[in-house]
Amino acid sequence: MFDRRQTFRELIRTQHREFTLYLEKRDEEFREEFRRRDEEMREFNREILLRNEKVYKAVIVEMEKGAKQLEEGTKQIQANTRAVLSVLDRLDEAA
Repeated sequence: MFDRRQTFRELIRTQHREFTLYLEKRDEEFREEFRRRDEEMREFNREILLRNEKVYKAVIVEMEKGAKQLEEGTKQIQANTRAVLSVLDRLDEAA
């Protein structure tokens, strides 16, 4: 009877050690997979950020051009308005 208990205990210990080793191996595989995916995600994010930076720079340049055109247009409208008002003033004086 004692031999059976001892054998049973050894079997449980052996299975426990094997299971512990299995868990350690599995955990290490998960960590490696996580590291790999993390690095891939970092690289993907770097690429996206660089693309976005290029696009945003181009958009900013276009917006600045548009702002200059609006400013020039506003100045031209103001000059035209002054000219029309000046002509109207002269017409009022002539009448």
